[in-house]
Amino acid sequence: MNIDAVLEAISETFGDNAGFALELYTQYQTDPASVGESWQQAFVQLEGRVPAATPPSEPVRAADLAPAPVGATPAMRPQGPAPRPGEEAVPLVGGSATIARNMEASLGVPTATSQRVIPVKTMEENRRILNRHREVIGKSKVSFTHLVAWGIVRALEKHPGMNDAYGEVGGRPVRIRKPQVHLGVAVDVTKRDGSRSLLVPNIKNAGSLDFAEFLAAFDDVVQKARRGSIEPEAFLGTTISVTNPGTLGTTASSPRLMQGQGAIIATGAMGYPPEFQAMPEKTVASLGIARVMSVTSTYDHRIVQGAQSGTFLATLQDLLLGTDGFYERIFLDLKIPHRPVAWETDKNLSFLGSSS
Repeated sequence: MNIDAVLEAISETFGDNAGFALELYTQYQTDPASVGESWQQAFVQLEGRVPAATPPSEPVRAADLAPAPVGATPAMRPQGPAPRPGEEAVPLVGGSATIARNMEASLGVPTATSQRVIPVKTMEENRRILNRHREVIGKSKVSFTHLVAWGIVRALEKHPGMNDAYGEVGGRPVRIRKPQVHLGVAVDVTKRDGSRSLLVPNIKNAGSLDFAEFLAAFDDVVQKARRGSIEPEAFLGTTISVTNPGTLGTTASSPRLMQGQGAIIATGAMGYPPEFQAMPEKTVASLGIARVMSVTSTYDHRIVQGAQSGTFLATLQDLLLGTDGFYERIFLDLKIPHRPVAWETDKNLSFLGSSS
């Protein structure tokens, strides 16, 4: 078997998630029954797609997945500087090596990034109402990421070009129209050895779901990713992704965009603007200062232009502020017997010396 060709096929097929797939493939090479049946079928199909090697290769080893070692010959082209005296070179193997290769490959996608700062008060208040009711009836919580991800799906209804991909047919560049939204969800996974990796399964045809169905599908792919029971199909066909580095305190991010996707949306940490963070809560409230969140759209500049990305973020902001019945639809789909909070202009002008 041509192991190099199989590894390349896995990397091309699973993109962001190739590291995870390669770790499973290493297990599969040793004992096919050690991975799930769906992964066994996926690997059989991938192996069947590549030409046989002559002579046959050995089963894949961790060393096969590593980049060129320090001190390699010019033909092997080592990447980056050699270690200085006293420093240690630790080879990247398995998933880590694949992630490194994927990041290099992503440099072939010409991207640009739009950024918008969104007030989150409306989202906070409506999430509070949702979760109070869901706690009473024994349901799981709705997160901010759930709401933002749903906002992305709804915003794509007005900006479907953000869901397209760049491709080539007959050597000519083309825009690949994607009729369905397969929303990738970045999941931070902690392994048994304490190391962390990022998996990006997707929610299939997210635009066809109501919010209750979307919530269930979102939680399902996240739980499976964290348990390590995710199916290979969940990684295929992603059209646009959402990632939330804000959970780590990051205020803004421009993540890498992988081939086959039109854009990746990243949300930052929620908080008051830095110049107000040292003020007492009551003072900030009296000034009408709201907590905000930075949202970035990193897009394939071959098919998406800055104006399109910028208006997409504007639509996303409007939805998260409650336009177009955004929260009314969520409350209806979840059967919440309350009215959502609406965004309104602050009428409290007492700090300016006016009571009107």
